[in-house]
Amino acid sequence: MWNRLGPFLQEPLEPQEERTFGARELYGLFRRRLLLIIGIVVAGTVLALIAAVELPKTYTARSMIVVETDGSNPLDTAQAQPNQQPDKSRMDTEADLITSRVFASLVVDRLDLINDPDFNTYLPPAGPGGTSTSDSGTGVLSQTVGLIVAIPQKLFALVFGADPQHAPSLPPKSVQQDRAITLYLASLSVDRSGESAAMTISFLNDDAATAARIANATARLFVEWARDNKRQDIKDAVSFLRQQSTELASRIATIEGQIAKYANEHGVSSDPRDDLLRASIQQNNEQLNTARGEYTQAQARLAQVKLAAKTGDAGANVDPLLSSDFLTSLRNDEATAMRDRAQLAGNYGRNHPLVQEADAKVAAVRAMISQEMLRTIAILENEVRVDEARVNQLTKSLQASNEELRQRSLAEAKLRELNNDLTTEQKLYDLVSGRLGSLDPFSEAVEPGVRTVSVAEVPTSPSFPKFRLMLAGGFAASLVLALILVVTLDSMDVRIRDLRRASKLIRAPLLASIPRLPRKFLRPALPPLETLLSKPRSAFSDAFRSLYSACTRMNGGRGKHVVLVTSGLPQEGKTTTAMGLAMAAGMDGALTALIDLDLRTRNLHTAMGLGSASKTLDDYLHGDCGLAEIVQTLPEIPQLDVMAPPAGDQTSPEFLNSSQLAKLLEAFRLEYDVVIIDAPPMLVLEDAVRIAASVDTVVVVAACDSTTQEALSQVVERLRFAGGPSIGWVFNRVDPFQQAHGAFRKAYLRRQQIRRYFPV
Repeated sequence: MWNRLGPFLQEPLEPQEERTFGARELYGLFRRRLLLIIGIVVAGTVLALIAAVELPKTYTARSMIVVETDGSNPLDTAQAQPNQQPDKSRMDTEADLITSRVFASLVVDRLDLINDPDFNTYLPPAGPGGTSTSDSGTGVLSQTVGLIVAIPQKLFALVFGADPQHAPSLPPKSVQQDRAITLYLASLSVDRSGESAAMTISFLNDDAATAARIANATARLFVEWARDNKRQDIKDAVSFLRQQSTELASRIATIEGQIAKYANEHGVSSDPRDDLLRASIQQNNEQLNTARGEYTQAQARLAQVKLAAKTGDAGANVDPLLSSDFLTSLRNDEATAMRDRAQLAGNYGRNHPLVQEADAKVAAVRAMISQEMLRTIAILENEVRVDEARVNQLTKSLQASNEELRQRSLAEAKLRELNNDLTTEQKLYDLVSGRLGSLDPFSEAVEPGVRTVSVAEVPTSPSFPKFRLMLAGGFAASLVLALILVVTLDSMDVRIRDLRRASKLIRAPLLASIPRLPRKFLRPALPPLETLLSKPRSAFSDAFRSLYSACTRMNGGRGKHVVLVTSGLPQEGKTTTAMGLAMAAGMDGALTALIDLDLRTRNLHTAMGLGSASKTLDDYLHGDCGLAEIVQTLPEIPQLDVMAPPAGDQTSPEFLNSSQLAKLLEAFRLEYDVVIIDAPPMLVLEDAVRIAASVDTVVVVAACDSTTQEALSQVVERLRFAGGPSIGWVFNRVDPFQQAHGAFRKAYLRRQQIRRYFPV
């Protein structure tokens, strides 16, 4: 029998992973919030439509200019390359110039925009009543705003006796001009497409003719302004070149005079071949070298002679002066005298007069030789002194010549410097004269560098608002806003939609999922009682049979069974659930009693369309009648008796707090197999908690998309805290087609599968 409970009873008891927000949840969110989404989208689209109709119309006029390639500096001698496109930096510069405040001030002055209230907001409005005279203010919205603005003005005039239209004193002219320039630039834009040399000047205004006039005037004035600036640049360049030419001519004349004067004062020439000083220096160098050689040679001969005189050597290497005939004769005489003396000394002895005479002769010869040597040395010393004096004289002469050469070299260098300066000044003068000759004749006939290629036409359709664009934008924006809003509301919404999550939260078994009542398009759903009676094999009726089977299993199969049906708050379907459960039990053959103990509302009597019983519950509690007299049998289900006190029953709800309640329930338990009690909501009254102490099973009803998780949890916790019977819960008003865990195709398949069993 447990298999008959189906997956709705077993799924919550199994551990399940939390599902993420996927396509199925998004689809369910759209279905739940469809009306809100449609309402926001419709409202946003309508507001966009109203704005498109009522907002002031603005028109955009466009003129086009082309930047020419000739944009070089007038002083630049390099020629521009042919067919060269203007670079990006120049195009950006031209665009910045168009939107500069300097050029804007020119446009404001030439068009006299300072006297236009649309640009000079310090001036009073042009139209009467403070409104513009353009057709942008003829809409209902504009008229309403104008009326709202006019009311405080009239009140001000009545209270203070002054004219609210009276304008205060105007600020200085410069302040007004700044305001006009600012508003002019706010409506002006310059665009460029890719690498094109053309620029589009766009101007926005609420009047089409004004927009075209200012756009064309901006292009025309910019061309004139560019021409004037270029003409002024050329004039400045010509004036500068003339001044430079005059100064260069004066400097050239001055340098030429300095060259002539300097060459005359220093005796130098720019040609070194005409100077004899270098030849004289070369000759002096040669003589000095010769003199130094002779001087060195004389010193060597003197030293040789002195050495020979000292040693008495008169060999072949001795100076020729020591080998003269006279010295040779003297040396021969000395040798002869020495030989004679030796013979005499060997014959007569050392002291012999002849020997002494020979010694005297030798001494005399030697004295003569010594005198001759001294004379020769003196001659050589004299030659050395002469050569030394000559070397010194030539050295001094060469030093003087070198000093003179150095001075002449410095003078020549200075002269060459002056000549170079002269050459430079002459070349610069020729360059300036040539550039001046090319600019001066054409200083008045110049090209502006830009030209107008397209004039602005008067626009026929406004650039803002764009009707279709605003309508599509309003639709898209409202749709996005609606999606954000519904997602935000859904994230804050804690109402129960997922039965598995709710079962895990309250830790109680799900007894049944009761589908919502079927309804056809533009037709209300049938009442629950009529649906249960007329469609016993529908999904709605089958859900109560499943609920009855689940309650029976929870009771353990015992013969007598008292079931309490309650909810957390009203309007969650507890009365319908109690009625459907009782009818399912009666149709199953069990003798069933359905008791309405929600005595403050007594909805069951009306829901089942019952008449009046012969006796009331109050009569039974006072002992005036039996149990059979206060119940009514449902004709379609003979096994079902209903005790539903009508509105006129005087039974006080206070009897639920007395011992009479337990006696009443015990009497029903003895007479019937199944007793179903429709109890008050748990979170409103405490009656259901007291009744729960006398029942076998408590069924808590939670409505899909209505009951919050917190409310359901509080109900179950209160029942558990009070102690008593087993607890299960029912998920009411469920869309069975949304139970397909998957995308739209799976939901469609589930719908087809369910319809095979419940075609109606």
